[in-house]
Amino acid sequence: MSIRLGKIARWRWKKRQDWPHRRRRFCRKVAKISSGGWRQQSSSYWRILETTYSSIGASEQIFEMMNRLPCDQFLVQGIKLQRLMGHIQFVDVSFHYPARSMMPVLEHLNLSVKANEVIAIVGLSGSGKSTLINLLLRLYEPCSGQVYIDGFPLKELDIRWLRQNIGYVAQEPHIFHMDIKSNIGYGCPRNINQEDIINAAKLAYAHDFISSLPNSYDTLVDGNVLSGGQKQRIAIARAIIRDPVVMILDEPTSALDSESEHYIKEVLYTLRNETTSRTIIIIAHRLSTVKAADRIIVMDNGRIIEMGNHEELLVKDGLYAKLNKIQADVF
Repeated sequence: MSIRLGKIARWRWKKRQDWPHRRRRFCRKVAKISSGGWRQQSSSYWRILETTYSSIGASEQIFEMMNRLPCDQFLVQGIKLQRLMGHIQFVDVSFHYPARSMMPVLEHLNLSVKANEVIAIVGLSGSGKSTLINLLLRLYEPCSGQVYIDGFPLKELDIRWLRQNIGYVAQEPHIFHMDIKSNIGYGCPRNINQEDIINAAKLAYAHDFISSLPNSYDTLVDGNVLSGGQKQRIAIARAIIRDPVVMILDEPTSALDSESEHYIKEVLYTLRNETTSRTIIIIAHRLSTVKAADRIIVMDNGRIIEMGNHEELLVKDGLYAKLNKIQADVF
């Protein structure tokens, strides 16, 4: 019995002597496991924290925008003319963007567009073509000079009324997730019927391809269903149905294939020759689109450097002739 108790005492003593080493080994294992788990938890924590801060920053911008007061141009009731003819004048207009005050976009520009005239504005990228349109739509105000329509400064006219009388087709038009007839009639301020929609589609050379769709004008579409040329023609029909006095086509063929470009050219010829009085402004990179214009305005560095029809500008052998030669070699 005493021998057995002695063995047990020696075993306990041995384990007791070995405890610091075992404890250290156990602590090392726990630390290793904990550190690995913490790294994983820490990574997840920082991802959540980063997402949270990004959301807070985005919400602050949204609330800041919601708290902004409407621009004066929407609050003030301007003049509404009894009849708009479409005579546009840019008088000594200069403009620079607020963030780039030392980089003028337009400098002392003068341009007069007659009512019912078809003009094309061409030039290199950054020459100020689109800025002219932004000023005409009153998306920006000139830094100096004045823009007139029918002899009235734009800032004195009712801006909603003005924009109702301007049809604008962007370079990349937006197609809404709705049927085609709703897309064409979207935003039209006047009462329209199915016949008006079909006539606008015919003028835009869109009727044939719309009729070939499964449900014709009732076909549900969005931007992924139609080709670039089809979207462009629907956008032109949307502008035509408003019956605007001023029609603006912002680079309508820049991203289209040859067949789609052909249809857009036919649309331009139709708009030019229709009986409705309408001033048409075309901004174009592809010069083949603008040959039928009454007048071509060539811009460079915010200034008008050439003006005339296609044949006259070729004879001048200036920037337009050089651009025309380059594109003829490419296409």
